[in-house]
Amino acid sequence: MKQCLWVLLAVLMFGMTLTAAEPVKADGRAAAAMELLLSMRMDRTMADSMEQMLQLQIQQNPAIAPYKEVMRRFLAKYMSWESLKGEFARIYAEEFTEQELRDLIAFYKTPTGVKSIAKMPALMAKGGQLGMQRVQQNMGELNEMLRVEQERQQKAQPKK
Repeated sequence: MKQCLWVLLAVLMFGMTLTAAEPVKADGRAAAAMELLLSMRMDRTMADSMEQMLQLQIQQNPAIAPYKEVMRRFLAKYMSWESLKGEFARIYAEEFTEQELRDLIAFYKTPTGVKSIAKMPALMAKGGQLGMQRVQQNMGELNEMLRVEQERQQKAQPKK
């Protein structure tokens, strides 16, 4: 279950590639950022992505199926568009100039931009699945690294 939440968070971060930060000025950037997010249909993209990732987690770990509705409620409360839209707008406004935001809005109105929005949840799910597969394939190595670090930390603790 812990892995599910990490993957969901990773998927959200995967979907947000941002440039170098610049302080937000009262120049319309916040409004442009919100307009961009709406033009990207971020509400639908986030909902679809969360549902796909939840289904993927259940497929990979059927034992969590009885908790599906609990997980949905949790995600709706803390990871939904409604709960995050203000913060998303702030993040985009910090990372892009108003002109860059307007350029992105124009792009997402093109056929290619519309297609990229439609494909985003599937791409995010595939990226999340790839990440989970890679971790699972190398879980033995991770467990060994954790064991070694645990031993190192235990040796470094003062004797009582």
